[in-house]
Amino acid sequence: MNTNNKRGQLVSIIIPSYNVASYVKCAVDSALAQTYKNCEVIVVDDGSTDNTRQILSPYINAGKIKYIYQKNKGLAGARNTGIKNSSGEYIALLDADDLFLPEKIAEQVRTLEENMDFGVCYSDLIHFSDPQNFCFAKPKRASSRKFYHHRYKYPSGDVFRPLLHRQFINPLTVMARREVFEKYGYFNENLRRSEDWDLWLRWARAGVKFYYLDKPLAHYRVRNIGNLSSLESEPAMKRKNLEIFTRLGESLDETERKKYKFDRILRKLRLKAAASYLMVGDKKSALNFLRERPFMRLAIGIMPAGLLKFALGVTRRFRHRFLLKKL
Repeated sequence: MNTNNKRGQLVSIIIPSYNVASYVKCAVDSALAQTYKNCEVIVVDDGSTDNTRQILSPYINAGKIKYIYQKNKGLAGARNTGIKNSSGEYIALLDADDLFLPEKIAEQVRTLEENMDFGVCYSDLIHFSDPQNFCFAKPKRASSRKFYHHRYKYPSGDVFRPLLHRQFINPLTVMARREVFEKYGYFNENLRRSEDWDLWLRWARAGVKFYYLDKPLAHYRVRNIGNLSSLESEPAMKRKNLEIFTRLGESLDETERKKYKFDRILRKLRLKAAASYLMVGDKKSALNFLRERPFMRLAIGIMPAGLLKFALGVTRRFRHRFLLKKL
């Protein structure tokens, strides 16, 4: 689709940024390089203490982007600020350390214009790692980067049931109609984790249809799956997931809970929470999530915490490498 000669609907590209000055320029460049030209780019600086504003000053002064600084509110709050200060009929989300491919906006606008009963379009993407943490745009460093593709299959239409089992919609790939936000809600600013999964679930349950565009239209930066900070953040993430689903379960009637086998979903989430604690060596906290699994509690209780941590860490790395196919 050649959109260079016609403007079409305005698209707002929202870039929340917090202390990622080394990456944000590349994200902005990828937004400005879209073949679809009727875009506004809004960077929400969520209380950065680095030189983010200095890096972006040429873009701000030239009027290429809208820059908003706010006290730190978290990713959900930064995205909401950008959306509420935007003017586009369509909203696209781009984190400051990721990148859009040039045709992303054009492809998704075309898809939503041709499928008016869909409120959201999301796409495939390419994962990449950059061990030296250099800006993606520097070609002399390209040889150090590795590219991967997920082995998952993604659904279209009513995605509520599959979303109950897995968060498979990366915000980086999403374009939504403004009316979807206005009618069905924004990101929950009380959530500092899993705010995207929470929003997709609320939208899907309300009847919003998601269109999966089977094309890789963005590059997602993969952090080191085995590093300490990644592992230490897992228990908080799993607790938050359980909190979101507990609240969702309270809104379901008994028929719906049986239809979706919701109690089984909650048991699985508690098991994942337990595993996340075992991976950081906290057996006592893990056992709190296994009260309904007495035999598992007994087995874990007699096994050394170090052995459990090692075994689960190996399993986690193997699963990650299996799901991401190297390109």
